[in-house]
Amino acid sequence: MSESHDREVIGGYLLVIGGAEDKYNERRILRKFLELAGGDKAEVLIVPVASDYPEFAADVYTQAFRNLGVANPRVLRATSRQDVFGANGDELLDGVTGVFITGGDQMRLVSILGGTEFATKLRRMVSTSPIVLAGTSAGAAGMSTSMIVRGESLSHPQKNSVRLSPGLGFLKNIIIDQHFTERGRISRLITAVSYNPYNLGIGIDENTAIILSSDGVLEVFGAGSATIVDGSKITYNEIAEVADTESFSVCGVQLHILRDGLVYNYLERHPMQ
Repeated sequence: MSESHDREVIGGYLLVIGGAEDKYNERRILRKFLELAGGDKAEVLIVPVASDYPEFAADVYTQAFRNLGVANPRVLRATSRQDVFGANGDELLDGVTGVFITGGDQMRLVSILGGTEFATKLRRMVSTSPIVLAGTSAGAAGMSTSMIVRGESLSHPQKNSVRLSPGLGFLKNIIIDQHFTERGRISRLITAVSYNPYNLGIGIDENTAIILSSDGVLEVFGAGSATIVDGSKITYNEIAEVADTESFSVCGVQLHILRDGLVYNYLERHPMQ
């Protein structure tokens, strides 16, 4: 896991939000994003392409960031791949210190951005420069190399309760699930990890974020908790042996539930004091 091509390579920070973050009152997570992005010197780009209503999403976050002191947030205005091809990525990303990917549909996000020059430039910046990349809800799920695109919230793990698809690849060995406790998604995250226990599953509650740094530290920040599902020590896993609609047995899953301020080493996979 230590090889650079096969682990998270982060030049600054990734801020991964479970959705429904406070945008109007205390705005603690948005304030943290701006703090990490340089405070009153932050240069912010909003990427609302996952949304059904990207102009509305752009307006909501533009106003929120302006209220927090960002004079001129930039926006990637695109509703199709053609729009992304036509956008001036160099101009949009030049001097940016923070990029914020909104919620919506992670399949839309990836199908519009995936493989574009803009996405390539952004990935290069995230891995080599000290910018902050934030994503909320669909924007959070889409950060993974392997992302959850659909899935039922069942009472127990079931083989076909989750559908995985390639994501944008900022998180190589981590699968994100969002709106986690609110929508009872523990079983589908366990299922996603059971498909390939090499991946670390992280479920993030609403109005809650995890902050990942380049040295392997993950800090929980916000009103709820982050649930970490580590399958690396699984001793028995029968997901390959059961029918699609059947539940399955899995033994040796490690589960950590961390609230605001607690930290976890996501490279070595253990909580930190």
